[in-house]
Amino acid sequence: MELNEWLYTTNYQTFEEWQSLVLSRKEVYPALRIPYDEWLDKYIGNIKDVHQEDVKGLLRCLLEPLIRNQDTSDYAVNKMMQSVADAKIRQRAIKMASSEKIIRLSKGLEAWEGVTWILELLPAAPYNAVQALESYLYSQPNLPDDRIIGIAQCIEIIFAKFIHCDNSIEKLLTLKSVEFEWFIEYLYDRMGYDTLWTKATRDGGKDIIARGKRPDGFEQVYVECKLYKTTRLTLQAVQAFSRVIDKNEVNRGVIFCTGYVSENLKKEDKRIQIWSYKDMHTLLNAHLGSDWIDDVNTIVGIQRRKYG
Repeated sequence: MELNEWLYTTNYQTFEEWQSLVLSRKEVYPALRIPYDEWLDKYIGNIKDVHQEDVKGLLRCLLEPLIRNQDTSDYAVNKMMQSVADAKIRQRAIKMASSEKIIRLSKGLEAWEGVTWILELLPAAPYNAVQALESYLYSQPNLPDDRIIGIAQCIEIIFAKFIHCDNSIEKLLTLKSVEFEWFIEYLYDRMGYDTLWTKATRDGGKDIIARGKRPDGFEQVYVECKLYKTTRLTLQAVQAFSRVIDKNEVNRGVIFCTGYVSENLKKEDKRIQIWSYKDMHTLLNAHLGSDWIDDVNTIVGIQRRKYG
């Protein structure tokens, strides 16, 4: 049985009926979350066939500002407590009045702010959208249960539609090797790293140097790019890269390979992350947007102007 299922309104029998009510702002409960897990699973299972704007329309409804009768009642009780004779009760009420929820209500606003602004990040930066929603959940530990569940559902929907979607490798295979290196350097720049592309004549066994901050300090990453059409990544290539990591004492290495990569080879050196295209496209979707395939030439053009 779902949370508060006994309170569900009876004006819908299917997901489509429920969605229509939510989108048209009709009276319906729940309105902040998809009522049934099986409806969510089916929606996500077919999401590749749902138009992007329709997905964003549903997300918008689930992320709008919220005020409940309970919130209005809490505010009235707080005001009353601030005027009672008992000093301890007054002090407790004054302390509670400093919460952002009570301050918003005192200004005539909704008790719980919406986060519809994350839709501006879709489809261009879905991972940032997910991070924003997770940060909102972290910053609001007293959110209503319906909002907590609804945001978790929104995160699942964003992953399914904008991050775990498929994009063809063919566009990348039209690039030259140096252009592929530029493209991956741009990816690391978007992920927040300071990057340096190394020219082939003096790259020392790495194509890109990426430096970034971590909570416990800094890390330096060497990146090697292998633009293969039919060639498979070899053990010798990984071992050679391992020696480069050893020699330069960097934190870790990453290999991007568009060719075949065996699962055993991925386990050869724990310091080296190997991204085959099967894995790589998820990373590209997350940080360059699910429509990155349409921007490949633009990105390469930006990098070409950068390096002449």
